[in-house]
Amino acid sequence: MRTLGYIVVGKKLTNIEGFVEQVHSIEEADSTKPILIVGWENAKQFEGYNILDRKLSNGVFWTFSRAENRYEFEKDLKKFYEYVIENITKHVIYKYIDIYKLKYNKLKELYRIFISKDRKYIYISNNMMYAVLNGDIIGVSFPMLEYCGIPREKVIKRIKENRSDGIIYDSNKDVIKLGRFLGNKKYAIPYFI
Repeated sequence: MRTLGYIVVGKKLTNIEGFVEQVHSIEEADSTKPILIVGWENAKQFEGYNILDRKLSNGVFWTFSRAENRYEFEKDLKKFYEYVIENITKHVIYKYIDIYKLKYNKLKELYRIFISKDRKYIYISNNMMYAVLNGDIIGVSFPMLEYCGIPREKVIKRIKENRSDGIIYDSNKDVIKLGRFLGNKKYAIPYFI
């Protein structure tokens, strides 16, 4: 999974969602992504610290450690996950490719994108295939491909032959867990994998 946020913590935490990475100092985190600082002592070191306000600056939050206040830690961790998801989903652009309307040269270009040597994951859910290309989620319908004479099995075989691609199905246990976590924002699943 992609790293979409960071948790700054001294001792590694268990049961943390895969889309956030744990680091030991704020310098190790990407400052363009949301950051949660764990521990009261760690939070006091930052300018703008206020025990009543858990927001240190734009995109940087703090919470008590589990040992300091388990209830507040769990509550703030859940809020942080929601913030990370909201931060991503409001910027995700989904594009459905209607191959029936594509000209032949654009269809070949789409084909080259899907089988390119660039590392990408292709998410297959029911009758749809999704990939993240240039920051956008591209969706292609298998029934539409079959209507145009391109069998689903042939497409999947070509993707599997490309060693730089990975296929993730909606039956994957991590995808199921992520889908429950995202709720009605499941359209963003390809962006998280």
